[in-house]
Amino acid sequence: MTDHSIKECQKSLDFVLGWFAKPIFIDGDYPESMKNNLSSLLPVFTESEKKFIKGTADFFALSFGPTLSFQLLDPHMKFHQLESPSLRQLLSWIDLEYNHPQIFIVENGWFVSGTTKRDDAKYMYYLKKFIMETLKAIRLDGVDVIGYTAWSLMDGFEWHRGYSIRRGLFYVDFLSQDKKLLPKSSALFYQKLIEKNGFPPLPENQPLEGTFPCDFAWGIVDNYIQPTYWMVSIFVDTLPTHLMIAQLRSLASIIMLQTSLSPNRR
Repeated sequence: MTDHSIKECQKSLDFVLGWFAKPIFIDGDYPESMKNNLSSLLPVFTESEKKFIKGTADFFALSFGPTLSFQLLDPHMKFHQLESPSLRQLLSWIDLEYNHPQIFIVENGWFVSGTTKRDDAKYMYYLKKFIMETLKAIRLDGVDVIGYTAWSLMDGFEWHRGYSIRRGLFYVDFLSQDKKLLPKSSALFYQKLIEKNGFPPLPENQPLEGTFPCDFAWGIVDNYIQPTYWMVSIFVDTLPTHLMIAQLRSLASIIMLQTSLSPNRR
């Protein structure tokens, strides 16, 4: 990443978070990047107003998730940023940038297709990832996160997307008369998570380091389709000093290639 990219990323964060956070948590005034670009639109605070604004929040309320409700008129305003579920990095940045405030995640979640019913595996995956990222920020980075709120309780009408996506922990049948609510897989997961207050130190939750058995087979599989024929190449490490490549066309053929293996695999 170049210095220019870093400055552009900082500018983007200033316009999204710094607009409110810097006056409240730093010095009572807007970020310099905003004043340089929007000086004619921003009010100028007096010294007494800066003192009054600074420190007027009990905690840093953070909403984090996919931005699906609007589209930028100018795509360059994204400053080359990509949508990412890296919540831990954002929490650490807020902690360093705004004088270690207490952070309350007041809104966080993902979405699934509007045709998805109760088996919302994608939503549950992201929910677990977000909460694990939060735990890492607390335990490993020392960030003072004091709470987490999942978004949202039930499916509803989404701005700009209507009913084409679902965000809720509870499934809503919008075509039924009573709009019955049914818990999704993510709701059951979140319930158990709250009951245990996180991820207990069970064997399946423990990190594992080590090596595989000496006779463990490693390989690479490649497949592609061509107009006149199809071919699948399978790489299988089955012999101590050879690599077998099986190519399947109209007839199968096997080619033996010499390989160099590490001493502990011989």
